[in-house]
Amino acid sequence: MFDQLDEQQETQPTADHAHCECYDHEPSTFDRPELWIPIIIIMFASFFFLLGVADHPYGIQLGSLIPYTAFVALGTFSAQRGMQPYFFECSIVQQTMPRLLRRHGGFVAAIVLLETIALYLTRYMPASWLTANGKDGSPFATSLCIICVCVGCVEAFTNRSLLERAHAKTQEDL
Repeated sequence: MFDQLDEQQETQPTADHAHCECYDHEPSTFDRPELWIPIIIIMFASFFFLLGVADHPYGIQLGSLIPYTAFVALGTFSAQRGMQPYFFECSIVQQTMPRLLRRHGGFVAAIVLLETIALYLTRYMPASWLTANGKDGSPFATSLCIICVCVGCVEAFTNRSLLERAHAKTQEDL
């Protein structure tokens, strides 16, 4: 209970953050539906694109980048579960954006490399790992999806910490 109070106090706006758009309002998961609803739709609809290009060379790797990028954007900038939202209009976020984009490029390269290696290793895996078990899909596909979601969570959380530090540094400079 005390952890929740500490967490809420950290995300509540203070007088120091009065000029920052990120801290001007109450954190809410659905604070910007005009932005997040299209991203969520793109994230889920792009799985159909992924299935369509899966048979082409590097189709899985390239097809997975759209939902991955949407997932990371949602996790980085939205106010999920009372976390601090970050707005594109904020000058601190705009200054941090080139670094976030470079980091995202590195994570995307890591995802493509990870998926390429995993798909290469399928020829050495037992058939039981590659065949679908009912409606759940193959253990290989499930494991690969879970690993990619974990990498996306790591990127989103480290992006949030980078934005938090950028906001704190700007406040110290004032």
